[in-house]
Amino acid sequence: MRNAIAFALLWLALILQSTWFQIPPLNEIQPNFVLVVLTVAALTRGPRPALVMGVLIGVIQDANYGSFLGLYAFAYGVVGYFSAVFFSQFLQRNVALTFVVTVCATFLFEWLTFGMTRLFGVTAYTWRVALALTLQQMIIDGVTLLLLYPILVRCMSDRPRRGFAASEDEAP
Repeated sequence: MRNAIAFALLWLALILQSTWFQIPPLNEIQPNFVLVVLTVAALTRGPRPALVMGVLIGVIQDANYGSFLGLYAFAYGVVGYFSAVFFSQFLQRNVALTFVVTVCATFLFEWLTFGMTRLFGVTAYTWRVALALTLQQMIIDGVTLLLLYPILVRCMSDRPRRGFAASEDEAP
């Protein structure tokens, strides 16, 4: 059930990212909500669900907005999987670790997409321009994570049970 909620949040993030943040006053700062939500999903759900959710949301984004099919599916799948594998190495999962992983995941995502588009001749950016845009996107996604972290973790994490479950055999 929590995986379905995480995927629904990814879907909502894609809709928000591709509609509301395309309006002129807001289009100056375009956070990658899908990447931020995918990183938190990798933290809470694990490697396999993060990989599957990343590929699925990437295929949806490729079909609707991509220049060719498979770019975002591959990039989100790789980023989701490696973020979850990195999180599994630590016992303590907190906002600082999630911030570092999100910033690194943004770097990986931007350079994967730049490399693939450069390989197929879709972009004309040089590596210097790509590096400048990547650093800007890392800052934006890091701040976005800090703002959304409490809400996302609360929605995606498993809730511990409080107290003992009373069985039907126990009557007061």
